Amino acid sequence: MATEEILIAGIEYKVKKLIEVNNFLTQENQRLLVENEDSAKKLEDLNKKIEENQKEIFKFTLANTLETEFGVEEGSKRIDSLIDEINRCIEMLGE
Repeated sequence: MATEEILIAGIEYKVKKLIEVNNFLTQENQRLLVENEDSAKKLEDLNKKIEENQKEIFKFTLANTLETEFGVEEGSKRIDSLIDEINRCIEMLGE
């Protein structure tokens, strides 16, 4: 009878320990899921910033190239002309 009680007590102890470990792992998993979502949002924001910066670099490079090749006034005119052409293309695609 005593050995059965010892076995039952041992099993109860092990079950309680498993429940504690399970609770800890559940909380840790939840924390990591939140951290993962935050990291994904930060990554998305950084990728958007990179894309915007690449566009800005392209604009400055294009403007600098046109200014170097055609001069400031003619370069500005060509940029305005290209912007108008792009806007017309966007309008045509929207139709």
